[in-house]
Amino acid sequence: MQSANEIKHHIGAVEQTRKITNAMDLISSARMKKVMHHIDYNKIYFSRVQSAMKDILMSPHPVDHPYLRKRKNGKKLYIVVAGDKGMAGSYNSEILEFAYEEIKKQKDPSVITIGLMAGEFFKAKGIHIMKEIFGMSQDPSLYNARKTAYNIIDKYGMEETDEVFIIFTSFDSRMVCTPCIRRLLPIRISDFKNIDLTEPEHEILYVPSANEVFGMLVPQYLVGMIFGALVQAYAGEHYSRMVAMQSATHNADELLKKLKLEYNMARQASITQEISEITGAAAALNGGSQNA
Repeated sequence: MQSANEIKHHIGAVEQTRKITNAMDLISSARMKKVMHHIDYNKIYFSRVQSAMKDILMSPHPVDHPYLRKRKNGKKLYIVVAGDKGMAGSYNSEILEFAYEEIKKQKDPSVITIGLMAGEFFKAKGIHIMKEIFGMSQDPSLYNARKTAYNIIDKYGMEETDEVFIIFTSFDSRMVCTPCIRRLLPIRISDFKNIDLTEPEHEILYVPSANEVFGMLVPQYLVGMIFGALVQAYAGEHYSRMVAMQSATHNADELLKKLKLEYNMARQASITQEISEITGAAAALNGGSQNA
């Protein structure tokens, strides 16, 4: 059994750990709640853009655009969104294993990682990373989404890639985190099967042409897709961290109860031993006096 001083030191260490886990729980909870309204706003904006794009694709005017064409080579680019930090339960491991299972099937994939954990994971797996992006997973802003979208458009336009996918953690109102993959380019009519069409009273005329309007909408479509992925991943990461830290705080509380009980028992045993030693010494002194 540990001494009272050793147990007291252990209690102090657990209390410090509990303060950290509790603080991380509160921070993650606040950040998750703050970003939730971005998810709802993005869904509204994104559905409007998708509806307009579907209107064009379903209109009598033929649309023939590079973003719609399927290329022969089929070289794929994957954008993998993970966290810059750990201590988020299984959040990083689930999305990275999901991404790896998809990417390892490809012959010569290109990978862009968002988040420190993703970069370290794929390096350990021996997969070449085209570009590593740090900090963006902690800052899911429209600026970062727009910068990434135009970078992808450039690579697609220069035919450095033929298909672009984004792999991220979907987070919904049920507080469920699910790894998922979405194709960004090329765009297919099947991508809009669940999107409701607007019902204009008159035929829509696209000026200067349906192709031109479609080409202007695609960057907004990509920005919406990427921004939605970033904010959902951000919310999912902080939800996972909040749950993990709540569990760690609860475990710390349970351990503190056990340690405090052990500390009281150790103190009682120490006091009992001291009383026994004093009693024994007094008895020895009394015996010596009587003999004298």
